[in-house]
This record gives sequence, C-alpha cells and structure tokens, in this order.
Amino acid sequence: MDIPILIQKHGGSRYGVTVPDIPGCTTSGETVERAMSNATKAIYGHVGQLVEQGKAFEIKASEVEYLSREPSYADGIWALVSLDLARLDDPPLG
Repeated sequence: MDIPILIQKHGGSRYGVTVPDIPGCTTSGETVERAMSNATKAIYGHVGQLVEQGKAFEIKASEVEYLSREPSYADGIWALVSLDLARLDDPPLG
C-alpha cells in the first residue's frame, strides 16, 4: 500500500513530514531524501505503538489530489511511501 506524505520546509528549518492518513504521525529530516526515509520508519513506529497499546486504528490511503485541497497542505512536496501491511503483523522490536 502506498501512503501519501507531505514534506514541507519552513524557513531555514529541517524538512517536516506529515502523514495525513495516520493522525499524529510526523517526522523530519535534513534533506528531502532523509525526510522520506524517516517517514517510513515513523509510520511503522507509530503503528507499532498503537498495536502495543491495543488501540484500534485503520490505515487508508487518500488520494493526493484530494489531500492537496486542504489549505494547511498547500506549499509542500507530496510523495508516496510504500507500506508493507504484512510487516504490521510482526511484533515490534525492542
């Protein structure tokens, strides 16, 4: 499943990443490439915590065309992060 992420840079800061379809899942990176890599780790980590806590969640992938209409999501780079749903069945490491 491909999950859309939004990468935004504000001023001289790092590149911030928002995962609109997974509320509360954010990360950042020094470069766009690092931000994308960190997004994958953040998604698995965030979902892993939800599983550990026994919280219900649903992962759906919205269309970027729909998400980009949100005013808070204007002014950024959209990318897709590939998510292996089978990997979510494995217990988190740690």
